[in-house]
Amino acid sequence: MKTSYRWYSINDISGGVTLIFDNLTCMATIIFLLTVVFGMPASIVLGHIIPGLSVGIVVGNLAYIYLAFSLAKRLDRDDITAFPLGLDAPSCIGLTLSVVGPSFVYFKLQGMTPDVAALHSWYISCACCFFIGLVKFICSFFIDKLKNFLPPVALLGGLSGVAIALIAFFPLLSMFQSPMIGILVFSIIAIVFFCGYQIPANLPAVLVAIIVGTFAYYILEFFISGHLNIPSLPSLKFVLPLPDFTFISYIPESLKYLSIALPFALLVIFGTVSVAESSEVLGEKYNAKHLLMIDGIATMLIGLFGGTAQTTAHAGFPAYKKMNARAGFLILNTLIVGIGAWFGLINFILAFIPDIALSPVLLFIGIEIALQVFLISEKKYLPAVIFGLFPSIARMVQIKLSSDPKLVDLNSLNNALNVITNGKMSDIAAIVTLGNGFIVTGTLWIALLYYLIERKIIPAVATCLFLALATIFGAIHSVHLDGSMYWIGDLAPQLRIIPIEIASGYLGFAVIAVIFYFLNKCKSANLH
Repeated sequence: MKTSYRWYSINDISGGVTLIFDNLTCMATIIFLLTVVFGMPASIVLGHIIPGLSVGIVVGNLAYIYLAFSLAKRLDRDDITAFPLGLDAPSCIGLTLSVVGPSFVYFKLQGMTPDVAALHSWYISCACCFFIGLVKFICSFFIDKLKNFLPPVALLGGLSGVAIALIAFFPLLSMFQSPMIGILVFSIIAIVFFCGYQIPANLPAVLVAIIVGTFAYYILEFFISGHLNIPSLPSLKFVLPLPDFTFISYIPESLKYLSIALPFALLVIFGTVSVAESSEVLGEKYNAKHLLMIDGIATMLIGLFGGTAQTTAHAGFPAYKKMNARAGFLILNTLIVGIGAWFGLINFILAFIPDIALSPVLLFIGIEIALQVFLISEKKYLPAVIFGLFPSIARMVQIKLSSDPKLVDLNSLNNALNVITNGKMSDIAAIVTLGNGFIVTGTLWIALLYYLIERKIIPAVATCLFLALATIFGAIHSVHLDGSMYWIGDLAPQLRIIPIEIASGYLGFAVIAVIFYFLNKCKSANLH
């Protein structure tokens, strides 16, 4: 007798709230950066970009719900957790800061009005987004080869660095900007999910934490200011996203930004293999090909309907599994973040719930993601895992430096990149160079040490050669602030030495590895 899939449980409310507010945080970041930092007209951002993003969420979530039902039928289980899909936080920040915003500023400098400049930058960004989706869709047919090429410890380890440095650390900083509220909200999440306690009536912990944090925030504001500073809520307004093929004519103009967009596609491609591994560790084997194929289609639709960031198979699957969520949380996400965006519900929600109530939830997800690699790794691999965390940490510092003009002026930051003394980079240049291509770098660093630990010299040498080649083209360790790729011959002479030195270092690593491999092999043979 076949088991009926229980696609909804009370825990889907916690899962839904978590995914919803993760996506809302990404949307809020895009709105803030474009309208406040770059001064882009709100009509483009709220009327086109946000509704366009929602199309990918709706299509992707519905397809992932289908995958959950299929997996439940195949495994004959009623407790399958659907794979979460939502906006990719790194690209929401990265593409906004390196494509959408800068192209808008560039067109204004060319004499365009803000409205016309916004339209041009919007179409260019849509073209980049469509390109990212196309690359992911094509790579989905070869993802099994990629999966077999890299060991699970490298895949999960690369993702662990992203979880610690980007998903968890920024929310932790936000928590300590309002520490009383932040620690209060996190205490509920930590005591329930990390310590095994339960809330009376089995209420969803994430929802309870956000409600408590929101009320505490406004009460604290009242005691500090003497006023209950509840923001004025925007009116609901129906905006149906429509396909717009105008971006196709902007493809030639967008080519110079594609080298910036490609690493974000690679980020999700590598990440999808990693998150598929995390589901297999927990006994629910999702096909990485299907996850990435659907994600690629969803991202192409986002570009077609006016969005400027990609979707991703979320790395937080372990956290949702731990919540015992099923497929219902994706339905909630589809209704509120997807279709809700068409009615202006996103702006309505974001106006009321403070960021500080959301930050501890993202911190929890980051911790859960990072934990997976340490659960599956033997002790001998842990140095490799820790080594692979550092590129993501460098990227985290770089994002903070480049996204806060009050902290570091962008002109000063760019000038610091060109300070090369006798082949030695400045500290800022070293941080940027290490952080560019961070997920690929971290994953391959872990793989390199893994192969050497396992005495697999040929894959180790091949990894070194790939690292060196990727460095020469700027796919990793790009010397540009935006992480864009290049031909090394086109770099200024004072910058050209940097990729040459780094690539030479990787080649030297390969030579030393071969020498030690044969020395130890000969030593082992003599002992026998």
